[in-house]
Amino acid sequence: MKRLTTILSVTVLTVSIASSQAFAAVSEQGVRFVGETQFAGFCKAVINDDIKVLRSSLSRNVGRIGASQREVLRMVTAEEGLTCNGSSLIEFSVERDATAVLEYLTSRS
Repeated sequence: MKRLTTILSVTVLTVSIASSQAFAAVSEQGVRFVGETQFAGFCKAVINDDIKVLRSSLSRNVGRIGASQREVLRMVTAEEGLTCNGSSLIEFSVERDATAVLEYLTSRS
């Protein structure tokens, strides 16, 4: 019984630490994802100016919104495509000064 209590205490402590770290990451950037959160990775890539996150989001959505990464990219950068904070993905990249992501988006779309 004492061992079970110890295991539960350690588990609760681990979950508490993980929750506080996740909360800190969100607070630190001041970003909250709403709407179609399954596509939040694209906006997160712009916010962090991280091409690796962008490419991961492209590959994760193959088959869901396009047959290839190039087609997914065309769909999310289209005029009526994905929006972040009310702006298209390319406009949002300009607003956030995400130069690496903007270059990737414009050179491949």
